[in-house]
Amino acid sequence: MLQRTLIITFLTALIAAGCNSPTDMATSTPAPPATATSSPTPYPSPSPTPTPVPTATATPLPGRQTVAFVSDYEGNDEIYLLALDNGTIANLTHHPADDKAPAWSPDGRRLAFQSHRDGNWELYLLDVVSGAVTRLTDNLAYDGRPAWSPDGTAIAFESYRDGNLELYLLNLASGSATVRLTNDKAGDYAPAWSPDGSTLAFTTWRDDNKEVYTLDMATGALHNLTQNPADDEFPAWSPGGTGIAFVSWRDGNAELYTMRPDGSEQRRVTANDVYDGAPAWSPDGQTLIGEGYVRGEPFEVYDPYRPGEVYLFTINSANGTLQRLTADTFSQRQPTIAHATWPQKTIPAPTPTPLSFDSAQDLLSPEPGSLLSLREMPVSAPGYVLLPYLNERVADSYAAWRAEVAEKTGFDFLGVVSDMFRRYGLPRRTNYGYLSWHRAGRAVDLRFDLMDDNGENRLLRVREDIGEQIYWRLFIKCAVQDGSQGEPMTAGEWRFWWNVDRSLEPAIYEQGGEPLLPPAGYFVDLTAIAHKHGWERIAAYDEEDYSWKFDTLGTEYWHYQRTDGLIWYAAMQEIYSEETLQEGYTWEQCQELGIGEDVLLAKGIPTPTATPSP
Repeated sequence: MLQRTLIITFLTALIAAGCNSPTDMATSTPAPPATATSSPTPYPSPSPTPTPVPTATATPLPGRQTVAFVSDYEGNDEIYLLALDNGTIANLTHHPADDKAPAWSPDGRRLAFQSHRDGNWELYLLDVVSGAVTRLTDNLAYDGRPAWSPDGTAIAFESYRDGNLELYLLNLASGSATVRLTNDKAGDYAPAWSPDGSTLAFTTWRDDNKEVYTLDMATGALHNLTQNPADDEFPAWSPGGTGIAFVSWRDGNAELYTMRPDGSEQRRVTANDVYDGAPAWSPDGQTLIGEGYVRGEPFEVYDPYRPGEVYLFTINSANGTLQRLTADTFSQRQPTIAHATWPQKTIPAPTPTPLSFDSAQDLLSPEPGSLLSLREMPVSAPGYVLLPYLNERVADSYAAWRAEVAEKTGFDFLGVVSDMFRRYGLPRRTNYGYLSWHRAGRAVDLRFDLMDDNGENRLLRVREDIGEQIYWRLFIKCAVQDGSQGEPMTAGEWRFWWNVDRSLEPAIYEQGGEPLLPPAGYFVDLTAIAHKHGWERIAAYDEEDYSWKFDTLGTEYWHYQRTDGLIWYAAMQEIYSEETLQEGYTWEQCQELGIGEDVLLAKGIPTPTATPSP
C-alpha cells in the first residue's frame, strides 16, 4: 500500500520549533497587534486584527512534531497522526469502534484517548512506538476527554459515573485509584492542566451558561475566569503557563480567544464568520492549532454554508497568520500536538480519489434518455398521506443511516417519517417548497418528536449558528441509560417560542425562544450520523414573510436531504424527462409563482432563450 502524503501548507515557525526565542508573556509587554494575512487556501482574513497570543520560551524537544487528530474518514471515528515535517498521515487506532479525544503524554511516547471498543466509553493508553493498548478505567458510566498531568503520573478526565459530568483524577502509578475533583449539579468537563501542575482549567455550567473556571489542586479553590453571558469553553494552557486559549461565542459564533491565567486581557484571536474551535498549543508556544469550518459549495440562496467539513489550521502568535494544515476535504477534529516518537508500524490512511466537476456529474447523472427509478422505502407516517419513495441513488444511504441510529439509540426513529417524496403540485406557499428536494426524491422530513411510554420527548433540538444561518442539531435520548449507549450532553435543548408565554416572557418569545441547561442522561447525535451517510440538514427560514420565529414550519429541524453535489434541476433530470419538466418548471412558470431570479439561478432552472430579432 502506498504511503499517503498530504498537501501541507504550514508556518515556518511551526516547522522549526525551538529555533526562535519568542517573548514570554509573563515578563514583558505584549507586542502590538500584527495585521493578519489570509491563508493560501480559502479562509477569511481576520477582522478585527488579532492580538498576538501568549507565548512561552522555546525549548528544543526530541522527536518530530506530530499532530494527533480525529476523523471519521474511514467510516467511524479513528485517531490519526500527521507528521509536520513531511506531511505523512497514518491511522493510529484502526479499530471498528469509535476512538477520539487524543491526549499526548508529556514525553510524546503515549496517547491517552477515549474509546467505545469494550461496549461503553472508557479511557485507554496507547504506546505509540509498540502499538500496545492498555485500558485505564473500568466503569460502565461514561469516561472521556483525558488530560495528562505535566509530570505524566496522573490523568484528569470527565466522567458521568455519579449521575452528571464531573472531573476525576486517575493515578497512573496505582492504576485504579480515582479521586473526584468537582462536585456540583451543573456539568463540569474538558479539563486542562497548567504546566506547573498546580491548576486545572475546565468548562462548567455552574452559572447557567458555559464558563471557563480554574481549580486550585492544593486548596480546591474555584475561580470563574471568563464571566461572560455568552458560552466560553475548551480551555488550553500555553506551554509557559502565561496564557489560556479558549473558545467563545461572544461575537456571534465560535472563535478562539486567549487570556491570562487570572482571566484578564481576554483577546480575540480568530475572526472566521462560521466556526473555529478545539485550541491546542505547539510545544514551543509560538503557534495555536485548532479546528475550523470549511464551507462547502454555495448552497442555493438560503443556505450558503452547507455542506462542509471541519479542518485543521494554525495561527502564528507573532503575526496572526492563519493557515490550513492540510488541503484534504475529509473532516479533521480535536487536534493535539507534541514532539512525539513516530510509530514503528502504521496503517496509512487511504488516499481519496478526487473527482472533477465533470466526472462527478457523469457519475451522478444518468445517461441521456435513461431515467433513474424511485425505490419504495419501508417507512410509515401515521396521520399523514405519505409517498414513501426515494431516488434509487440515495435509498441505500438512508437505510444505512436508519440502521445506525437504531443500533446506537435503541429506537427505530427513521422508520417513521412525516414526509418523503412529493409529486407535482403547489406547496403550502408558492415561494417556498415548489422547488423542494422532496420532488427529486432526495429529501425526507423526519418526525417532529419521539415520545416514549412515559410521555417524555426523547428528541432534543439544539440550536447551532453557522455564519448568519441558524441550524438545529438533533439528539436522541438512548433507550438504555447505563452508559453502553450514547454520551452525556454538554449543550442544552432550545426552548421554542411556542412553549413560551408571550405575556410573561415577551423578550424570549420575540427572539424565538432560549437555550435550556443540558439534560440528564445519555444521548446520540443523530445529525452527525446523518452527515456520515451523506444526509444534510438545512437552515431555518428567517425571511420577513416566513420565519422560524413566528411560523413553526420555518424551523425545518426535521428536514434532511442528500444532494451529492447536484443542483436541484439536474437532480430532477435524473427521474423526469425534459418534456415533463417543461410542463411545470420553466423559468416563466416559476416567476409567475413569485419565485425570485436568485432562487431560480441557484436551483439551475434553465434561463429563457432570447428570441432572435427579425
